[in-house]
Amino acid sequence: MSAIRSTVGLNSGIDIGAIVNQLVAAQRGPVNVMEARIDGYKGVQLGVQALEANVLQISSAASALNLATTFEAVSVSNSDTDQLSVSVNSDATLGSYSFQTLRLATAEQRISKGFANTDEQKIGAGSITVSRGGELATSTRLDTFNGGEAVQRGKIRITDRSGVSATIDLTKAYTINDVLSAINDDNNLSVTASTSGGQIILTDSSGSTLSNLIVEEVGTGSTASDLGIQQSVGSATLTGSEVYYLTEDFTLDQLNDGNGVFQFDGADDLRFTTSDGTEIDVNLDEVFDLSELISAINDDSANGGKLTAALANGRLVLTDNAGGAGTLTVEDINSAAVVEALGLGNTAVGNTLTGDRLLAGLGSKLIRNLNGGQGVTTPGSITVTDRSGLTATLDFSNAESLDEILNAINAALDDTTSAALSLTARYNSLGTGIEVVDTSGATASNLVIADVGGGSVAADLGLTVNAAQAKVDSGSLGVRRVGQQSLLTEFTVDGKSVESGSFLITDSAGNQESISISSSVTTIGSVLQRINAASIAQVTARLNDTGDGFVIVDNAGGAGTLKIEEVSGTTASDLRILGSGVVGASGNQEISAQDQTVITIDADDTLDTLVTKINDAGIGVNAGVLNDGSAFNSFRLSLTSNTSGSDGSVTIDSGSLDLGFKVVTEAQDALLQVGSNPATSFLIGSSTNEFKDVATGISVSVNEVGTSSANVEVTRDTSRVKNALKSLVSAFNSYISTTDQLTKFDEDPTKRGILQGQGIVLRVTTRLNSLINKTYFGTSDTLQGLSDLGVRTTTGGKLQFDEDVFSDVIESTPDAVQKFFRDENNGVATKFKTTLETLTDKFTGTFKNEVDGLQNSIDTLDGRVTQLDAILAIRRERLLRQFINMEEIIGQLQSQGDAITALLGTGSSN
Repeated sequence: MSAIRSTVGLNSGIDIGAIVNQLVAAQRGPVNVMEARIDGYKGVQLGVQALEANVLQISSAASALNLATTFEAVSVSNSDTDQLSVSVNSDATLGSYSFQTLRLATAEQRISKGFANTDEQKIGAGSITVSRGGELATSTRLDTFNGGEAVQRGKIRITDRSGVSATIDLTKAYTINDVLSAINDDNNLSVTASTSGGQIILTDSSGSTLSNLIVEEVGTGSTASDLGIQQSVGSATLTGSEVYYLTEDFTLDQLNDGNGVFQFDGADDLRFTTSDGTEIDVNLDEVFDLSELISAINDDSANGGKLTAALANGRLVLTDNAGGAGTLTVEDINSAAVVEALGLGNTAVGNTLTGDRLLAGLGSKLIRNLNGGQGVTTPGSITVTDRSGLTATLDFSNAESLDEILNAINAALDDTTSAALSLTARYNSLGTGIEVVDTSGATASNLVIADVGGGSVAADLGLTVNAAQAKVDSGSLGVRRVGQQSLLTEFTVDGKSVESGSFLITDSAGNQESISISSSVTTIGSVLQRINAASIAQVTARLNDTGDGFVIVDNAGGAGTLKIEEVSGTTASDLRILGSGVVGASGNQEISAQDQTVITIDADDTLDTLVTKINDAGIGVNAGVLNDGSAFNSFRLSLTSNTSGSDGSVTIDSGSLDLGFKVVTEAQDALLQVGSNPATSFLIGSSTNEFKDVATGISVSVNEVGTSSANVEVTRDTSRVKNALKSLVSAFNSYISTTDQLTKFDEDPTKRGILQGQGIVLRVTTRLNSLINKTYFGTSDTLQGLSDLGVRTTTGGKLQFDEDVFSDVIESTPDAVQKFFRDENNGVATKFKTTLETLTDKFTGTFKNEVDGLQNSIDTLDGRVTQLDAILAIRRERLLRQFINMEEIIGQLQSQGDAITALLGTGSSN
């Protein structure tokens, strides 16, 4: 109703506005009744909305009981959190576990020889080459022994020929190097352990014949037997049985010195052409190991028995059964690089193609992977002469593994006298080549190593020598460590993926072509394929001859310069090909991409400036200066790999400067023993101190080396289910409390609950009680109603939750509890959801309809009030005008009366 202005009669002195307001107010009684009803409806609305809020809490709690994560949660207890920490997810396999940290991951650190100071003494002009990989020695894991049956770890007893015995503890041995070190580091025994092929060799150096050379088990284990050395021999050499050999279980990635094979998904990779001309194209997309490879060949739809593939003597053997006049051949197709990796590049003899060895000897490399994959050009014989003049001729025509050459030189006997030569062949100090050292101490002859019979073994291995010196070093033998299948993340300087982008190739004739590299390009082979697909720039991309990268060769023959420039991103830089070409061995310009970095040292460089150069280069090592505290030349250059574990091993070559780098901390993987008994447990290695998915859903982070196993219990975490059920009970009880408050009765109407007497409360409460008291499953089921889980109705309709009853039930029948709540047809959570949605649905729910109905009544009454107020406003204005008119008339009469009185007064005076 519009505000009524107050008007006081000037003539009568009467408050006309007040009189009008009283008259209008007397007529507004029905409107006041309607406004009171509106306030009542709004109060009921608030009450209904409060009920809905409580029901939504019940719905939320019930929804939690329908989540898999509520029931699949697990908890973990750990008896030794100082040694290691354990994390689990919902997929974790429940049970008891024992974990022991045997070793922490370490990053390789090397230090140089000493210098007098860091800022004045000049290092000298030269260079330092830092590279990853390239070492010839490998550390074969024991779990690859015996066809994958591994080695039971335990203790063995070795007795040398003088009768001295020692117990060798191999309970923590993970690789063959661990075994060899444990034996060779024992100071009591006169025994040296080495390997040959897939065998372990023990050599007695006592010079005694008092006892046999004996290896036996300690206790009831099988460690010595599994290592193939459980023997007793009456000679100075114990040759173990072959324990490391190729089986069909070896994966393709393990072959070819771990270089694997390169193939493209979605296309055939190998073509076998049988003697009758049949072409058998084989796709390796689903081939994981040798067993699957053999099956893929033999079972190919085009084969039909014409070709048989098998594994024999560590190599693939193909038998042509077609009976044709041609010759069996094998070739790569669709840009794959598989044939050489599988050793199938040989020529068939008759109807049989016998492949090369697929596995090098223990701790060794295949000869064919040396010299960047070129191997030895012409296998043959060599002669070796020590400085005492003893000479042996060694036949390497059939040698395929580098250890065969080292072992043959070490065991060389004079051709005439059969006396042992005083030569030791071993890996050189950098580990990238081999050296042959004369130990005779004589000077009667030069040290001589030469090829004979047209072979090139000595020359290709860099061992040709005829000089009065005690040692010859091959230098780096360029073992192939980067192949087409190599991941780009293992090739880039920072170990990260190559940035997507493009680079421009300009050949020597000025032809230009842009090459795009997307995130889908993940291997070296994919990069080479894209470059070689260039149709304008005349270049060829191929793996290099040093085994550590690839090279882009100019074929245009122009007078210009081969160049590669960035177009977008840092793609060329990431691939190490940014820059200009130089003339290579082929006579053509080349741009070389190598997995190494050369730091140029100028004549005026000091330790401080060299440290800055190395760190600025970002080559995967941190440089610093170490002061060892010695009296003289105490400052040393320290280089530490940025990557921990064996993956972070680096090779550092200071060339002619000979900075005397030595390893002070070896690159080692962390080692975790799973199980408390070494004989039955297994070991897991990690380049970091993190072990992901040690068991399903269980990860371990190691903090320190443990002296004993940490006992870990992974159990079902029932607290989430209990808390969800407690929340449901609490939400229901909150609803009951709310309804009690909203529906309370009082003789004083002003103190009654706003929903007192409202039917919706009874309807909703009835439906909720039916959910609580419902029997959800039949008598054949373990659980039928909520009361079976300790949920019961108490005084006032509220619920009581007996947690002890619940704990007993879920501990004994966890699956039944999950079914009780989550069964898609009859589960409690399912039924709650269906019922409560009919109450709370925002469009069709009971609460929505109730609130809408109240709002309709409010809107209707509001409309009527508005109409009546408008009528009363008009009536007020009319009454006000009437009173004003009357006031005006009164005023006029008063004026007239005053005038008459004045006239009468004038007449009297006259």
